[in-house]
Amino acid sequence: MFDWLKTKRRERALASHSIPDDEWTSALHELPFLDHYDDTALARLRELTTPFLVEKNIVTGAEDGAHALEVTPHMRVLIAVQACLLILGRGDTVMAAMRDFEGWDNVVVHPGDFPRSYDYEDEAGVVHQLDEPIAGESWYNGPVLLSWPAVEAGYDETGMALVIHEFAHKIDMLDGEVDGLPPLAGAARKVFAEAQQAAYDDFCRRVDADEDTAIDPYAAEHIDEFFAVSCEVFFAEPELLREEYPAYYEQLQSWFRVDPIAGRLIAG
Repeated sequence: MFDWLKTKRRERALASHSIPDDEWTSALHELPFLDHYDDTALARLRELTTPFLVEKNIVTGAEDGAHALEVTPHMRVLIAVQACLLILGRGDTVMAAMRDFEGWDNVVVHPGDFPRSYDYEDEAGVVHQLDEPIAGESWYNGPVLLSWPAVEAGYDETGMALVIHEFAHKIDMLDGEVDGLPPLAGAARKVFAEAQQAAYDDFCRRVDADEDTAIDPYAAEHIDEFFAVSCEVFFAEPELLREEYPAYYEQLQSWFRVDPIAGRLIAG
């Protein structure tokens, strides 16, 4: 009964909301890695983006002061489109796909990088608190935090698809663990993990050897960051990931049920 009522509420909300054509076209224009996607894939992406915009609050992290930021409709659509790429091929229905983003409500957009505080203990046993500027962060059962300049710059300019990166962390967290793995079980989990670990070990070896890697060396920080960065590359520069780590690329393609090179959905 609860699921039925929830579905009906969603349907009523969606019936009264739609993304204006100019806003949709403008967002796609800023994401050139979607230029070759076929009509079926883009139609489903738009279907997913609509409930995301209805159900998630995309709000400013700076309401006052010299660096106050107003979140415009265009900003909201641009963020939502990229977030929904990660569920584009998921679920038999739009509502089923949206379950991957349940359990939290807010996307907070900051006017620039924002501080993250953490404690560390030095060799003498003294605990220090450090603040470091970061461009994005995802909280378990909590908000996604984004720096708008990093989002706006885009992958072609920075080599970083920040929204995809942070929402990949949300996918990672679905099973309650931050381990770089989507919620798979049994043999499927084993195959995915083995392909990912082999790719990660090789990538870390190359970074440790000071090789100039085509993939952001930040991916060597930890297996969960490798997953998030590889999701960026999977969607924004898929030929690169397939060339570098074909077995891992195939596992990502199987999970997301999207062929980002052909720009189409994969029947599940």
